[in-house]
Amino acid sequence: MQRKRTEGYVRKIEFVFYNEKLIREAVLDARNRPRQLGRNGSGIGDPTGSQAIRNVTPLRSVTVKGELLGRPEDWLRVVDATYVWCDKDRLIVARDRYNGVDYRLTCAKLSISGKTYYNFLNDVRAYASLCAAQLGLIKVC
Repeated sequence: MQRKRTEGYVRKIEFVFYNEKLIREAVLDARNRPRQLGRNGSGIGDPTGSQAIRNVTPLRSVTVKGELLGRPEDWLRVVDATYVWCDKDRLIVARDRYNGVDYRLTCAKLSISGKTYYNFLNDVRAYASLCAAQLGLIKVC
C-alpha cells in the first residue's frame, strides 16, 4: 500500500508515474476518438484542416482511475524528461518502483542499500517536481 504524503504535488507526481501507461492510453484514446468535424472559422467546412487543428491542440484533461488529470500530455513530458535525466541506477529504481517491484529485489539487483534506494527515488521525485514546476503544472510554495 502506498503511503500518504502531506505534499500535494508529490502525490500528484506519484500518481502520474504510477499510472503512466494508463495516461498514455487515455491520451491516445482521446486523440483517436471520432469527433464532429465543424467549420474552421472561415465559414467553409474543412474536415482536413479541422482534424489537423484538433491533433495539435493540447488535451485539457483525461480521466484515469476516476481522477481527472489536467494537461496530461505535459505530465507525460515530465515523465519522459525525468527518465532521460536519470542515470542507469536511478532509472532502474524508478522503473521498478512505479511498476510495483518490491524495493528489496531492486536493492539486491543493484547491490545498493535501502537508504541509497530511497535517496535515488527522492532524486527522481525532485527532478520531476522541477520539470512539473517549470511547465506550470504544480506550485511548490
